[in-house]
Amino acid sequence: MKGIKKKDDCMKETIIKQTKKVKMNKPVLIEGLPGIGLVGKLAADLMVDELKAEKVAELYSPHFPHQVVMQKSGIIKTIKNEFYLVRRQNKLPDLLILVGDVQAITSEAQYEINGKIIEYLKNNGGSFIITLGGYGTGKGTKDPKIFGAATNKSLVDKYANFGVLFGKTSGSIIGAAGLLLALGRMEKIPGVCIMGETHGGYVDANAAKKMINILSKILNIKVSTKKLEKKALENKKLLKKLQEEQLKEQQAIISMGEPRLSYIR
Repeated sequence: MKGIKKKDDCMKETIIKQTKKVKMNKPVLIEGLPGIGLVGKLAADLMVDELKAEKVAELYSPHFPHQVVMQKSGIIKTIKNEFYLVRRQNKLPDLLILVGDVQAITSEAQYEINGKIIEYLKNNGGSFIITLGGYGTGKGTKDPKIFGAATNKSLVDKYANFGVLFGKTSGSIIGAAGLLLALGRMEKIPGVCIMGETHGGYVDANAAKKMINILSKILNIKVSTKKLEKKALENKKLLKKLQEEQLKEQQAIISMGEPRLSYIR
């Protein structure tokens, strides 16, 4: 399949390795990689668990931190992103959920990795993209708002009906949450970014819960949020292990004169 590289290329560029050969029905890509407050990651990880999604592919990249995570079992965990598939009935598009440990740090790496993701989605008949993230305000709230940004006006009108607020935010969407929409639009795949209002300084299960509630209505799915606090704790521990290495890489980038990415949605 185009976009899937041979094993001997794995250390030279980003590869997407199929773990199971499947035929997808116009999949909707739902991206939930680490970002502000881990809001998108918490929501996507929970969807994978609650919907009993099946892993169909893994993404490896030399742009990820050069490390592995040591687990209590004594077995190492490789840094990667993963694609999980949820098959739908009644001719509804399948859900292709992208989760993972990290995002790339540099601009060049982001374009390379997200370009491969769009290629993989297109090769499998992808029809739509929903990216998930946090919108950092520096303030905590018990009732977080859900903000949005879309690739066209008709999507703004459609998703506003679900309680997503458009035109109420400012700044940029950095990382996969923004680039996947931009690169997808270039390939005529529409999409929307959904962001949960969050402080930004801690793992925010409350914002993820609000996001899940809205996504459940948008996608016509049932996802219990009872496990969110446990997921938040697990993600907080993993984040702590990865942040030190990412900080080292960011400092190295700064020393070489490349601007640092201030945040990733």
